[in-house]
Amino acid sequence: MVGPGFIILAVLWIICLLMCLVFSRLEGSASYIGVLCILIAVVVTLVLWFYSRGDVSDKKYVIHDNTYLLRTAVVSLLAIMLFVGIIVVIALHAFEQHRATPIKTCTY
Repeated sequence: MVGPGFIILAVLWIICLLMCLVFSRLEGSASYIGVLCILIAVVVTLVLWFYSRGDVSDKKYVIHDNTYLLRTAVVSLLAIMLFVGIIVVIALHAFEQHRATPIKTCTY
C-alpha cells in the first residue's frame, strides 16, 4: 500500500516533466523554466524524503539505526545521478549528427 507522500511525489514529477516538455518548445530564456521545474521537484523530493515521519508508537521496541541517514543520502544521490545520466544519454542520442550520403555512392 502506498502512502500519501508517494502519491504527492508521483503527481509532482509527472507535472514537472510535462511542464519541462511544454517549456522546452519555447524560444528564448523562457525555455529554461523546465530546468527550474526539475530543480524545484528535486528540492521538494529531498525535503519530503528526509522529513521526520514522527515518533514510534511502541516505546519498548526501539531500534536505533545509526547509518540510516547516510544510506538514505547515498541512495538519493545515486538515484539523482541515474536520472541525470539517463537524460544525458537520451539528449546525446537525440542530437546525434547524421550526414547525408549521395545515393550513387551507397553500396548495398
